[in-house]
Amino acid sequence: MRKRMLVCAVLLGTAAALAGCGSGQISNDYITVSKYKGVEVPKVEGIPDITDESVDHNIETVREGFAEIKDVTDRAIQEGDVVIIDYAASADGQPIQNGSGSDYELTVGSGSFYEGFDDNLIGHNAGDTLNIDHTFADDFNNKTLAGKKASIDVTVKAVREKELPELTDEFVRTISQKSDTVEEYRKEVRKLLEENNKEYIQSELMDSAWKQVLENTEVQKYPKDRLKEEEQSFYDHYEDGADMYEMDFPEFLSKMDMTEAEFKEKAEEAARSNVKEDLTVELIADKEHIKLDDKAYKKAKKELAEEMRYEDVKAMEKEAPEEAVRRYILREKVKEWVADNCIQAAPEK
Repeated sequence: MRKRMLVCAVLLGTAAALAGCGSGQISNDYITVSKYKGVEVPKVEGIPDITDESVDHNIETVREGFAEIKDVTDRAIQEGDVVIIDYAASADGQPIQNGSGSDYELTVGSGSFYEGFDDNLIGHNAGDTLNIDHTFADDFNNKTLAGKKASIDVTVKAVREKELPELTDEFVRTISQKSDTVEEYRKEVRKLLEENNKEYIQSELMDSAWKQVLENTEVQKYPKDRLKEEEQSFYDHYEDGADMYEMDFPEFLSKMDMTEAEFKEKAEEAARSNVKEDLTVELIADKEHIKLDDKAYKKAKKELAEEMRYEDVKAMEKEAPEEAVRRYILREKVKEWVADNCIQAAPEK
């Protein structure tokens, strides 16, 4: 059931988008959009400034991805070490259900275990055994343990540390296709962070503005044939899943805690949402003369295939119907126009 983001977006109709400027109502036999130009949305605040610290943090994360894990035998546990432990927890003299484990890997200081647990390990060595007292919080999610005192027996089986590669020109050449030196790589990372920040702002603006446009859209009636087609697409999507897992359809739905009646209701709701969005896109595109010529369509299709990580356009077309691809691209083009024309209101102080 390998359905990519593109198909899901068309089936489920959950779109991200951009906003528009001016005012005026537009309508046809199916829908009325009370306002799509000049919709007011909150100003999106990205990262005010990409600092040297931001660049260093990003580079540090990359280095950690290439770190070597080495056994520690000549010192005690310290924050940042990776320890391998066996543990067994009990409360009221009885073992806690699912409260024991073997060869559990824990990064000291990560806080992924019981609160304060990591601090008790610092200073110990591989081979040590220790007992840790712990009191569960009153609002602990397991109500039978909330507020109770527990005793945890721990055996430290191994202590390991991450050895990060040195940041050198040679290392840079192994991880970057654009930079040859550390200084060039810092500039590359800064540029990437700036681009990511712009994309984040645009994406947030898209979501906010298109949501407002859809809220301004009222459906008078749905084209029955298109509604039926969307419903069928939704069914096809889930029936493909059932086939993949070699289940009949009712059994497949039951695995998702859903009855056929509940699925039918969801399919109808998704179809209405999808058709409403497509009708809105088409009406705005017609009003504002937004079109997809062959050259623009081919370029957008190539970019979409790359974005969705298909091998090429042909691979995408094998999974996504041509009409679905075209509708998706037109939708994004309309949203982009809407975004270019929106009003961003400064946040209230």
